[in-house]
Amino acid sequence: MKQYFCDELNNVLSCFHDRIMSCCSGQIGPVYYEAYKGQKIDWKAFRQVKIDAFNMLNEENIDKSPCKGCFFLREKRPDDIISPTFNMINISHWTQCNCGCIYCARMQHSKGKITYKPEKSEYYDMLPLLKQLYKQELLDRKNLVASIQGGDISVLKEFEPMVKEFLKNGVNRFYILSNNIKYQPIIEKLLKNNMVDFTTSLDCASPDIYLKLKRVDKFYDSVNNLKKYAKVNNGIGVTVKYIVIEHINDNIEEITKFVNLMDDIGIKNIEFMIDNKYVMFTNLDETPLPSHYGELYRHFKKLCDEKNINLTIWSKTEYIINKYALKIVS
Repeated sequence: MKQYFCDELNNVLSCFHDRIMSCCSGQIGPVYYEAYKGQKIDWKAFRQVKIDAFNMLNEENIDKSPCKGCFFLREKRPDDIISPTFNMINISHWTQCNCGCIYCARMQHSKGKITYKPEKSEYYDMLPLLKQLYKQELLDRKNLVASIQGGDISVLKEFEPMVKEFLKNGVNRFYILSNNIKYQPIIEKLLKNNMVDFTTSLDCASPDIYLKLKRVDKFYDSVNNLKKYAKVNNGIGVTVKYIVIEHINDNIEEITKFVNLMDDIGIKNIEFMIDNKYVMFTNLDETPLPSHYGELYRHFKKLCDEKNINLTIWSKTEYIINKYALKIVS
């Protein structure tokens, strides 16, 4: 009987504002705790969720699996072993932010509220849960990647305490996503020590388009902070996203200005993404992906190659572009 395996299920734990689950947002998969609000956890049951999910990854049970149809699934290899620990944790348990991006999947939860001061999550504190995960030996102490994203880190009171807790327990690497409106000295420190992949989503090279996308007039704040981070370690560890939003920044002119700006700043890594609505909320077999998105990616890639900038494409975007935009990605 054919057996399946998933590295995401095996390695990743994701803590969102409304649940603790295996996969990152936009994907299916088993949920460890629904509607989590800081209550005491039954750790035996917690571990069993992962085991039960893997037990369903075979031809006999796959139709009943929450993972059915996920593109991360692959055929199981002889050396695949279910790990008792996670080597990546996604932390995105708050919705407060200092901007209101029109593509944000959390806007319905934050109700569009914008704040500029550090606050506690409206849902639960992450730091006590993090300490329990370490106490239960569920986090890999040698190879852990800590991913902190969602809302914005500068308005999360727990941000620096969490970073320090990870450092105390020997975290291997950080992945931190921020809109970069406020400069963070602790990120500068992590960049100096080559311990972080810092990503910010700028999405344009024009203040007026930034205002349309982010709904705050903070373009120059973000760009100036980006310049500071780029100087810390010659741009190493810094990635800037360009999320394509239909009828706003989905044109050759803005993409060209954006790549030129990144080159001027000294950014060596750009990530290409498409609007979250096409990842999470659209049946692309019924509602087609905009036909010019393939050409936008080709142009993006050409410009980055010319300027020796490394262009990456988010895994879910790659899947969609491959399937619905004439297989432009090798």
